[in-house]
Amino acid sequence: MARPETPLPIDASRPLLELAQGLRDLRAASNLSYQAMSETVSLSAASLSRTASGQQIPTPEALTAFLTACAVPPDDIDHWQKLRDDAVRAALEPRPWTRGARITHLARSGLLRELHRAAGSPSLRSLHEELGVSKSTLHRVLTAHVDIHGKPPPPPHQILAVADILLRHLPHSQYTRGGPFADVYQLVRPYRTAQRASGRNQDSRRRTRLPDGPSHKPAPADDGDAGLLGLARRTAAVQRRIAAGELTADDDVVRLLAEVQQVLESRAKPAPGQDGATA
Repeated sequence: MARPETPLPIDASRPLLELAQGLRDLRAASNLSYQAMSETVSLSAASLSRTASGQQIPTPEALTAFLTACAVPPDDIDHWQKLRDDAVRAALEPRPWTRGARITHLARSGLLRELHRAAGSPSLRSLHEELGVSKSTLHRVLTAHVDIHGKPPPPPHQILAVADILLRHLPHSQYTRGGPFADVYQLVRPYRTAQRASGRNQDSRRRTRLPDGPSHKPAPADDGDAGLLGLARRTAAVQRRIAAGELTADDDVVRLLAEVQQVLESRAKPAPGQDGATA
């Protein structure tokens, strides 16, 4: 029995989504697993799955094999090839990029690898020590442009974290206006802002933490201050989502959010006896 499919990507073009959904409907109607389909054609189960994934445009050969495995009549194959041609044309048309797509392109295009070389090709071990990210994750991010097996791209926050640390290895002139990595820096800036804001928020929480011991009992927190701190945390969460590409915002909005959070944290004073001071 056919297993449920993974959700189609939301950023794929409409023709590609229509093609992928149509292929999925064919498989569902045939009630075949990808493994069973692969036994009737010269294509692996993984390749057949990618053909209907919506993540990439299938090759004509892969599409024909998929249709053959689903027992589509030869006279109907031209119709499906036309759907594929429509997906190819849509992929060639210029369309506005979301922030998340631009971040993914940073890794897919090989520009991140060029940044790594410009930074002196630091080893995975040294990057691991600086970032605290596993070496396997670092390798995946730095080799995302070698998409041999059609693997999905790394998450945007991982790409930004690696790009951020590599930029810190470069002279300032390399990523300011007119520098070869100026576009990379523009993508990384909101991430840096969100990370700094998150650090300030953590420092604020540490300052309000009470020392251990039975003699230090917390005083009731002021409702207004608690509300401001809660709002500051939600602002930091929005900043992190912007930095990761989940939300879209221009530089002015990013700066405004950082200023709002700073004001909120400065206004929300710890309640008496909660400033962590010792007698």
